Amino acid sequence: MIIETQDDVVRLSGSLRQNQWPTIRAVAGMLLHDHPEGIIIDCANLQDISEEGAKTFLEAMRDIEAAGKRIIVANLPEHVLNVIKSVPGIRSQLPIANSVEEARASLHRLPQNVSPTALAPKGRSLLVLLVPGIDLTPGAWLATQMARARRSEVAFVFLLEVPRDLPLNTPLGEQEDEAQHALEVAMGFAKNAGVTATPHIERVRDLIDGALAMIRQYEVERVVFATSQQSLDTGNEETFYRLVDALLHRAPSEVIVGRLKAEKIL
Repeated sequence: MIIETQDDVVRLSGSLRQNQWPTIRAVAGMLLHDHPEGIIIDCANLQDISEEGAKTFLEAMRDIEAAGKRIIVANLPEHVLNVIKSVPGIRSQLPIANSVEEARASLHRLPQNVSPTALAPKGRSLLVLLVPGIDLTPGAWLATQMARARRSEVAFVFLLEVPRDLPLNTPLGEQEDEAQHALEVAMGFAKNAGVTATPHIERVRDLIDGALAMIRQYEVERVVFATSQQSLDTGNEETFYRLVDALLHRAPSEVIVGRLKAEKIL
């Protein structure tokens, strides 16, 4: 087994017959220090693997994710992947990318998560929920106008819905691009309004459960959830109203729901 490192990548070559995570851990820790967004394990030159060797990935994933970081495995040969699939608890949880480039794009596309404790005290902050498939940036604009008047802070949370048959940290190119774009637009509204704001992407299995969990975690007084008529006209009204119904009936905070005209958002 040959272990090499370069930038944010740990490269494994040869035969992985034993659990090598104790050997790799220190090196991975140094890489994470320089690349807090996460690291990649490149298996392109991995020739064979045993079930015991596959535990390398399980322990790596558990340790790194427990530290609040991300790990993605790239370039897994099919015969190696078949062995990994046979080990309980690994294939169902291991984030896999087709290439180092795809993995790196996922790691760098997402902004760093921000702890809810970084927000203003309860009652002085607003939470804006953003979800895939529907433009909720009008809510970000509305929240920044409210925050400017109230001298409040704003948290923008994009809920990235991951299918249950995939590991939670699996790269999701299109959704990640959508999340990045939405958060960039939202942060632009905050900058223009002179408002302090924090972006956050939360990977969830269910949009409603994820939204309610974020509201409880951030302990905000008000949640802003708004879209434009133009967005609703594109056929996304079912998702919007389903979330509205859940928020109005189950959210432990005030909920402000809006439907804005696009030309009003400046």
